[in-house]
Amino acid sequence: MKTFNEYAFLEDLQTTIKEENPTDVWELIHEEIERECIYYADCFEIVRALHITDWKDNEFGEITNITQLAFAALYEYVSENLEVEAE
Repeated sequence: MKTFNEYAFLEDLQTTIKEENPTDVWELIHEEIERECIYYADCFEIVRALHITDWKDNEFGEITNITQLAFAALYEYVSENLEVEAE
């Protein structure tokens, strides 16, 4: 199990976006978030690091497991903090 660092994830994500220069940035972001949420232990770390205690109000509907919660939390974090340069 690794400790999740949201700042390092965001920095790595920005680097990946710059290096790959995708045509659909959000598709790449979804893939990276999904990759980060593969293992339950990592999902628990994401939720802990992002201090998620309430998940009723989210854009993904009903959350029924830790993987969904981690994805929603990380997606929200990225949406609020990612700075993507417009081209």
